Amino acid sequence: MQIKQIAPQYSVSDQLTEADLEVLAAQGFRAVVNFRPDAEGGETQPTSAALASRAASLGLAYTHIPVVPNQLQPADIQKLQQFLQLHPGPTLGFCRTGNRASQAYQHAQISASAAPTPPAGHCAACCQGNAAPLGLFARLRQRLKQWWPI
Repeated sequence: MQIKQIAPQYSVSDQLTEADLEVLAAQGFRAVVNFRPDAEGGETQPTSAALASRAASLGLAYTHIPVVPNQLQPADIQKLQQFLQLHPGPTLGFCRTGNRASQAYQHAQISASAAPTPPAGHCAACCQGNAAPLGLFARLRQRLKQWWPI
């Protein structure tokens, strides 16, 4: 396990084992995000169910967001955002190398910052000032296209 901190409350790592979860708990991590689909690494890869069970026994929050390499989806980013809101960390995301865990976090931060705060009296879902209504999803998509083609 090689941990790389990419934000004050979020770090990434390569594949974890059940024993690694004990180390993470001892280091003060409070949550773990598994981005690897089960069996991606063959029979030697621990299953998400086994890791979830061990994480729960150690008091760690755990979620499984299986992402196939190079196929990160908006729904995956949304799941990560929701998990991080419920479990502010410190959190460790992992996959085979740490790259998917890092990319997912970066996209989650970009899309979170893309949502503008509407002026008082305007609908957060569709309005921006006195401009014509523009759906929140459309604005997010415009902003994300700069970084990640949808």
